[in-house]
Amino acid sequence: ACTAAAASAAARRTAATAATEAAATTAAEAATAIAAEAITATAAAETVIAAAEAIATAHEGIETVFSETVPFVASPAATTSIKTHKLGITFNSPHT
Repeated sequence: ACTAAAASAAARRTAATAATEAAATTAAEAATAIAAEAITATAAAETVIAAAEAIATAHEGIETVFSETVPFVASPAATTSIKTHKLGITFNSPHT
């Protein structure tokens, strides 16, 4: 009877040890996954920051090249000699 009780107690201790080890392994795997996600998020953030800096640098270069504004519509003083249409006949009908 003592041997059966000892064997039963040893089996319970083995099962408890296995459960504790499984829980520790699961917790370690979860911590590793969280750390990997944090590293991935940090790398993605660094990529976005680098892209934003590149865009800002390009924008500054464009401002340097096109620093002077150019109007799309001519001022009224410059439009006095522009003709918008021809006053003569542009179509001769064959029926007249």
